[in-house]
Amino acid sequence: MVLKVSSLKSALLLALIGFLSIGMVVAEEIVVHQAKTKYDDLAPKSQISTFPGIDYAIHRNGLLWTTIHNTGVIGNVFRLRIDDIQKDAPAFYHPRYSRKQHGYFASLWIGGVVDGDTLVSTGYDTEVRPWQGILPIETWPDQYPIGAIEVRSNLPNSEYYHERAKAEIEFHTTYTDTFQGVWFIPDNEFDLRRHRPLGIQVKQTSYSWSANYAADFIIFDYSITNIGDKHIKDAWVGMYYAGCVLHRSEVPSPPSDDIAGYIYSVPHELEDVGDELMRTMYTIDADGNSFSLPWDLIRTASAFSITPLQTPDIDSRNNFNWWIHPWGADINWGPRRIGSLDRPLRLFQGELGQPRSDKDKYYLMSTPEIDYSGYEMAVNHTREGWLEPVEFAGNYARGHFPEMVTSFGPFDLEPGASRPLTLVMAVGDDIHYNRSAFYYTFDTANPEIFTSQLDWSDLVTNIRWAKQVYDNPGVDTDIDGDSGRYVMRLNPLTGDSNRIYYEGDGVPDFRGAQPPPPPDIRLQPDDGRIIVRWDGTITETSYDPMSYAQDFEGYRVYVGRSPSATDAVLYASYDVENFNLYRYDPPREGYVLDGLPMRMPEILEVFGDDFDPYASSHANPFKWHGSHYYFKPVDYNQSDLSDPGHIHKLYPDALPDTTDVDEEGRMRYYQYEFVIEDLLPTVPYWVAVTAFDFGHPQKSLEPLETTFEANMSEVFAIGSEGLESRELDVYVYPNPYRVDANYADRGFENRLDLTSPERARRIYFANLPPKCTISIYSLNGDLVRRLEHNEPHDSGTKSVKEWDLISRNVQMIVSGLYYFVVEAPQGTQIGKFVVLK
Repeated sequence: MVLKVSSLKSALLLALIGFLSIGMVVAEEIVVHQAKTKYDDLAPKSQISTFPGIDYAIHRNGLLWTTIHNTGVIGNVFRLRIDDIQKDAPAFYHPRYSRKQHGYFASLWIGGVVDGDTLVSTGYDTEVRPWQGILPIETWPDQYPIGAIEVRSNLPNSEYYHERAKAEIEFHTTYTDTFQGVWFIPDNEFDLRRHRPLGIQVKQTSYSWSANYAADFIIFDYSITNIGDKHIKDAWVGMYYAGCVLHRSEVPSPPSDDIAGYIYSVPHELEDVGDELMRTMYTIDADGNSFSLPWDLIRTASAFSITPLQTPDIDSRNNFNWWIHPWGADINWGPRRIGSLDRPLRLFQGELGQPRSDKDKYYLMSTPEIDYSGYEMAVNHTREGWLEPVEFAGNYARGHFPEMVTSFGPFDLEPGASRPLTLVMAVGDDIHYNRSAFYYTFDTANPEIFTSQLDWSDLVTNIRWAKQVYDNPGVDTDIDGDSGRYVMRLNPLTGDSNRIYYEGDGVPDFRGAQPPPPPDIRLQPDDGRIIVRWDGTITETSYDPMSYAQDFEGYRVYVGRSPSATDAVLYASYDVENFNLYRYDPPREGYVLDGLPMRMPEILEVFGDDFDPYASSHANPFKWHGSHYYFKPVDYNQSDLSDPGHIHKLYPDALPDTTDVDEEGRMRYYQYEFVIEDLLPTVPYWVAVTAFDFGHPQKSLEPLETTFEANMSEVFAIGSEGLESRELDVYVYPNPYRVDANYADRGFENRLDLTSPERARRIYFANLPPKCTISIYSLNGDLVRRLEHNEPHDSGTKSVKEWDLISRNVQMIVSGLYYFVVEAPQGTQIGKFVVLK
């Protein structure tokens, strides 16, 4: 679908290209823009052939929406609009359609030393004022359409489907700092020269997902290559970000009521691991309240963050700097360390805030420094080696408009060499959960009283999800024997020690959360029915790498007439009897989920043998230890395993004992059975047993279920016991095969309509032994086709073989009488069948 886009009238865009003709495609909740530039009357004639092909696209399949440019800028730098929602193209909008904005621009800064000269190339720099007709961009794509953004998707039904795609939506782009169309690249009045490039190329890929657990972040993956012939020494790469958290209705806009900060580490979810390294820079509204509307109607209580997932070197240092330089105000200040003999304090054109020249920016990125939070702006940190607070610090500690850079290095780049950088941009909700905290407890001289009431759990959870999606814990991606870091846990049921992986192997996966491993199923066909058995040992004892819990919830049995999940029907389900516990939280004025689901024995142990969790509800909570609670069943609690008509234990008396095994060595305790009755013996069925978990609502993770295709098996409801030993009694159906019988319309052939009717025709040889050879002859004795049948003992098709009526010469057979010969260890059988066209 092609939609019309509004004219682009901003002074910034006019200063760059004058006129932009844009086509916009909307599909699967994303927007892709391709810009073709008319520059004949703007650019010098010598530069026309080198004008960059400006292109942009918009991530909007998750909850975090933002615009991506092929100049390396993230955010709506050209002030574009989207006509389908009648709004500006988003810059860090979250959640979708909400008009809550979490910043303006972000881009890479890359610096290094080339031939003794300190150089920095910036994707965006607000020191250069775009409304003055000067574009603050030093990295550009190639000419259109060479430099256009490539869109990929791993969704098979997407028009952008790509076999190598890893995410639902991916935007791939390449840009350099060496673009030759220098007529629109400004002189730097502080460097006293036009931009001098490092000679680098950046390949950028951004990834987004729609699933709840991944909808709050976008991952950006960069590969930085030295494409010049000079050695770049002591290089640093930083992510610059300018912005605040606001609602688009706020006046003034942008409001100067935000705080910059940094989270170095947090306690790990697994206590014995210690602290978890985060290195997260963030911006947050100082009090969580918008200027325009009351708390109950609209809150700006979220935080926006940028966190490294991969750095140029495994031991790269990280620096974090922020400053305030409000537009139109005579203030340019940021926290700065006192300096030392080895690295004396450098003023930026006599000030402490915005770095302006290449040398200023390189100094900022490379000097060891992690700035304290903006809430601490008025606190004296001189004992820790910082300059004294400025006179106006008390006013700005209550909120300001921050700019910031998180940087990584140093590293060297030889000509042709590349280094990676992977970052996640994530939003965390409800950091401010208590509407009164800031007004009653914030003190510029002692901000910790207030900051201790901020809840960073949702932001930390989203960053953790991004880490695990990027590099799956316990997955040996490069197959070198290393699956990541782990701790050991004792399984109380089996007595075995289990590994709980909390980090991956360092090789990117870009794969989301997974359900429990599917069980191993065994099918025993009988006349008119199928006996389904499975072993749930691994399924029920595995630990989820995301929640670090054994999150098995239940099984479901599906039956289909084709190998497609859309054709499958749910026949039976079993789930553990467990409950979610909700606790009333006064500051949040509502109930919150309290921990992981509790099973019935756990509940009775805690609350007493007579306690009935079904009797509680949101409307009828119970009081315990001074708080109000209620229980809610997880799934349907359909947990009876004693009824032979439903899913049941194959060995009801078995104990969770590793020595209690069947004849195949499988633990009897984890063996299950379900019997599918009243089936047609003459058609194939596909049977699957899926496993599902209880998810993790606190982490926005919904219950996950294995796919129908994970362990589906084809089976015929035909008895096959003893076929290996008794005499052959093979028969063919349908016999005669009639082309005019409309088998496809009756559902016996081509159910998925994947091929032509001629190529979908089938006859079946039934009552076969598991191993035999079938030879088909014409009435004249010519060999038409030979079929080898060799199926394992527990296969659902061990007694049936299908034939597509195609000869050994790859031609459709003609009408007539045919003979078949079955040769098996127990003898030979000759039969016949008829095909009528």
